[in-house]
Amino acid sequence: MIEDERYFNAPWGTLLKVISFLGSLLLVGVFGGMILSGRASTLVTMILYSLIPILTLSISLLFTIRGYSILGNSLRIRRLMWYTDIDISMLQSVEYDPKAMTGSIRTFGNGGLFSFSGSYKSGKLGSFKAYVTDFKNCVILKTSGLTFVVSPENPELFVEILRNLRFE
Repeated sequence: MIEDERYFNAPWGTLLKVISFLGSLLLVGVFGGMILSGRASTLVTMILYSLIPILTLSISLLFTIRGYSILGNSLRIRRLMWYTDIDISMLQSVEYDPKAMTGSIRTFGNGGLFSFSGSYKSGKLGSFKAYVTDFKNCVILKTSGLTFVVSPENPELFVEILRNLRFE
């Protein structure tokens, strides 16, 4: 880890744990049940019914949020195998709001299978990008024309660090 980098974990909230568990169970159960019940009568359908849950879970798992790093003018969203960087040099506001995702509608992305991530819309925030694992830790970041919602462990400290960076 770089000396000036500040790292925050992305803890999973109860809702994410429940949706991820039940979603995984449902995918495996439905397609496994189709195979075991004999509905997959050909090798092709058996392979297809086996691959659908595996691919869905694998792709969703890749997009999970592991943590957040603040380094200079960048907020780095740590995924399973890559990073998503957000330029925070033009940060206009940062606010801890445990109700930030309330009333949000997912327009594109993942709605709870290992993360709440992608494009969302709400009456309060308009269009925004979410990188969330726990609704009670939501922090809203507004830059020039873009809004992001993240959910770091210790959101108060996260906000304090970003506010201090803004005025350096």
